[in-house]
Amino acid sequence: LQNLGKILEAFEAVYSCLKQARLQNASEEEIRRGLEKLVPRASDCFEVDQLLYFEEQLHTIGKGIKMNCGPN
Repeated sequence: LQNLGKILEAFEAVYSCLKQARLQNASEEEIRRGLEKLVPRASDCFEVDQLLYFEEQLHTIGKGIKMNCGPN
């Protein structure tokens, strides 16, 4: 259970780092350096980056649905 807590902490740190970097349009090099401060291999964070991508896609789709479903 303690190990699960460490994994959750690492996920939250990587998620926050990537989300902030993407909002600031950071370069891939800046992102890699930031991730390497958190995890041994930045390449291990690919899935978290994909999660952020899909979240953004859902957010964009949600905006389109709200705009199309309003009163005419």
